[in-house]
Amino acid sequence: MKKSILTLGLIASLAVWTPVQATEPAVASAYANPVKELPFPGGKEWPTATEREKMAYLLGILNMAMVEYQLTGPNPKHRTTVAKLVESLDGMTLRQIMKTVDAYYQANPDQQQRPIFEVIWFEMVEPKIASSRMK
Repeated sequence: MKKSILTLGLIASLAVWTPVQATEPAVASAYANPVKELPFPGGKEWPTATEREKMAYLLGILNMAMVEYQLTGPNPKHRTTVAKLVESLDGMTLRQIMKTVDAYYQANPDQQQRPIFEVIWFEMVEPKIASSRMK
């Protein structure tokens, strides 16, 4: 059931993405100002991002992880972090992940240069991996 839902979600995402991407150059040339490249979001940008921007960023990470996980399975041939990421975050909502990242940057203002994905990995995934090894 999970595989079916994920597959349908991936197909729907790809169906929506393709037309938008295809029209992007036409939209860019229609304006006098060039389209600005979005900066890679990090801890400096996270606190000022809207909830929607945060959720979109996290959804992108999780979608890519789920695609690779579906393609390689839980025991991939090559070394990857995806299986651990998927297993560790299983059952968490995007909002819970967002609140954890929010709390980290609020509690550690001196860590604004730390990338968002690094916060997710070392504050959420790694502790779960370590606790599962201890069992």
